[in-house]
Amino acid sequence: MSSVVAALALAGFVQGLTGFGFGLIAMGLLPLVVGIDEAQAVTTLAGIAACLALTGLTLRHVRWSGVGPLWLSTLVGVPIGFGLLALLPRTLVFRSLGLAICLMVAFELIVSRRRGARLPDWSCYCIGLVSGALSGAFNIGGPPLVLYIFDRPWSKEQQVATLSCVFVASGLVRLGLLLTHGRIHDSTWISTGWAVVPMLAAIACGNRLLNHIPQRYLRGGVYAILLALGGRYLLMGG
Repeated sequence: MSSVVAALALAGFVQGLTGFGFGLIAMGLLPLVVGIDEAQAVTTLAGIAACLALTGLTLRHVRWSGVGPLWLSTLVGVPIGFGLLALLPRTLVFRSLGLAICLMVAFELIVSRRRGARLPDWSCYCIGLVSGALSGAFNIGGPPLVLYIFDRPWSKEQQVATLSCVFVASGLVRLGLLLTHGRIHDSTWISTGWAVVPMLAAIACGNRLLNHIPQRYLRGGVYAILLALGGRYLLMGG
């Protein structure tokens, strides 16, 4: 129990401090202590709680004109990723998780240095579909959405609010799939319940420190940890 609380608190702290990475951190750490099925369930519940809290605080900034297409394509992608994952053997699931984490870190590193023309508006459908599939499979659908939304000519407040709003929708769809397939257990609710308050406090603490620590050092440290975790899953298969 304490390991789950600590992992989700760390994920929340990183999310509040850097603006990204909750699912990546949670799914990198939790399988080590509760197994991958329970990790996915706990991350889903905790992620919904975190995004609901943030969305409630920033609802007035949501760009609703940009939410619709992202909701639609993301919600189509979640069941696709969830279904594909169910077909894989357990060892391959862990290796796939490791590969996905490593690729998402590489994706972040490349995108953070990207310069050039803005992504066209129609690309939101492709971005949402890929994000939904990654979310349905591993709860790590954030990077593609971050790429698109932070590329829009919106204010920072609008970008963060819209991103959280889309995450709530995809999280609820994934929760419905987990409930339908009997993947949410009493232990899942208990673990998440104990972790919610520390996690939300960690998000607030991380956000408070946001302007006091150089982002490049923070991101570098997070990327190094994630690559180590992803490499472990990829090479060892569990």
